[in-house]
Amino acid sequence: MKNPFLLVFICFCGIWASAQTGPGGVGSTTNNKLWLDANRGVTVSGTSVTAWADQSGNAFNAAPSAVVARPAFVSNSANGYPTIDFDGTNDEFWINDNAAFDLTQWHIFIVPLIDNQKNYNAFLVKGNDSNENYEMLGFSDASMHMPILYTDATRTFPNTTTAQLTATANIFEYSYSSAVGRDVYRNNNSIHTDNESKTPSTNNFSLYIGNERNTTGRFLDGDLAEVIMYNAPLNSAQRIIVNNYLAAKYNCTLTTNDIYVQDNAANGNFDHNVAGIGRVDAGNIQNDSQGSGVVRILNPVGLGNNEYYIWGHDNGAFGSYTTSDFPAGQGVQGRLVRVWRGTEQGSITSFDVRFDLTGLGSVTASHLRLLIDTDNDGTFADETTAGGGVVSGAALVSGNIYGFTGVTGLNNNLRFTLGTTSLAATPLPVELTEFRVAPLGDKAKIMWSTASEINHDWFVVERSEDGINFEEVLKVKGAGNSNIVKSYNETDYEPVLGTSYYRLKHVSTSGESGYSSIVSLDFKKASPDFEIAVIPNPSDGIINVEISGTTVSNANLLIHDVSGNLVVSKTIATGHLVNIVKDNGEKLSPGTYVLNIKVGNETKTQKIIVK
Repeated sequence: MKNPFLLVFICFCGIWASAQTGPGGVGSTTNNKLWLDANRGVTVSGTSVTAWADQSGNAFNAAPSAVVARPAFVSNSANGYPTIDFDGTNDEFWINDNAAFDLTQWHIFIVPLIDNQKNYNAFLVKGNDSNENYEMLGFSDASMHMPILYTDATRTFPNTTTAQLTATANIFEYSYSSAVGRDVYRNNNSIHTDNESKTPSTNNFSLYIGNERNTTGRFLDGDLAEVIMYNAPLNSAQRIIVNNYLAAKYNCTLTTNDIYVQDNAANGNFDHNVAGIGRVDAGNIQNDSQGSGVVRILNPVGLGNNEYYIWGHDNGAFGSYTTSDFPAGQGVQGRLVRVWRGTEQGSITSFDVRFDLTGLGSVTASHLRLLIDTDNDGTFADETTAGGGVVSGAALVSGNIYGFTGVTGLNNNLRFTLGTTSLAATPLPVELTEFRVAPLGDKAKIMWSTASEINHDWFVVERSEDGINFEEVLKVKGAGNSNIVKSYNETDYEPVLGTSYYRLKHVSTSGESGYSSIVSLDFKKASPDFEIAVIPNPSDGIINVEISGTTVSNANLLIHDVSGNLVVSKTIATGHLVNIVKDNGEKLSPGTYVLNIKVGNETKTQKIIVK
């Protein structure tokens, strides 16, 4: 692309429905049914993971089956990104059965790291052994196992070639349809293919992550960084883009079509929120992508066969302007600290670019400038309008979405960012460097720090029990204008028992507001109100439960099976052994169950095994 273009920025409003915000910018809630990313949506108690929130927008959140089943959160595990570590003994996640997971075709990506090369490392399973809708499981020879039970009651269970699973991150990709068959790839290299043409048999079981239902010895001994599931095979252009997104993030080398090179250290490690557009041929196109970042690129003109534009950023602060390294003599007063860089394969004529400025204060579109490092020297200070490095013409699209259209200046390897001609009228009020909530006795401590504040009036700490509906907890005066680090330390004197969620609202002097990311708190009283004893466990179907350590006379008892079905519901007395059977007087059937006991406002959970 050779000439200047127009810019377009994006918000989290109704317009998002048309953007593809799935992994790498591929897919939406319609076809991207599950997206578990260890870098987002993980709730921890200490280092134990208590919940793993779905990023697809479908809210298919994963949860441990019991307290003892919680895996560990490991930071900086794969190219600086975290992973979830399963101990191989009893760690597992369940996602309740939903029609969205009862699939007859699919496309799945996982990024595992193996701690122990053993038989039956179960990564993702829908069904029992020999009754699998779909499954990805590792063996001691480091092969991947993919069994399917079909509607005609036949079953195939092939393995990939050996030596595929390792202790470092690799991208495994598994697609199936009756029209094409089964295909499995490692880092975009085929490791299994067949021509199966039967219809998989669905079931009503929960989706297991890190184990297989109703089996023993199949707990995963290793880590998962990401789990992605689509309800149909992707086209070949989409496959390439998702692979490049994952390869950049986890430092994997793709065997073929390793297009995006800005993630390399020599190019500045633009590893973050990678997304892309591209085309293999007329039937295999991805021409509108945003992914998990704030930049959306769409409406390409002249996108030919085997042409791509894939971009990512350097993880610079988003929500802060720098007052250096911007073009002189062009009226620009500052630019975003964050910088993006793209790889262009081929020669695309133009496209539109949009950015999400939600939460960054009021914006006057005419003040915005798209800055392009046209000479590729790593600085913006030497760019000129004549050279295409300073582009005006920004327009408001909707809400907080601004942008340039018909961009013809973002060639291969070039960096870009956003500048303003008026820092006063384009405030990004707060550069938040930290926001944490931690238990302290019977209270919760709330801590945050800012690197800068511009025309900033108030902070409002908000809390939620469901992560959706928030209420104000406290209000703190902001610094007004500050360019030094400021730290805040406040207290929630009445935290919610169990898991709750906090966010920080910042309000400018002109009334504009924005929010931090949401953090979670798993709060328990310093001294437990009660203890549970289950005798025996495992049992033959009849158990005795004793609740001690409380002055409350009665407790509510619930027992669910692994599919989430309620099996027992009783009110029992505390302080002595109580015999528990089903509501109809029968013993519990063999299997695994989850016992929930609620005494007052406190609830405890324990796994029960019946032989």
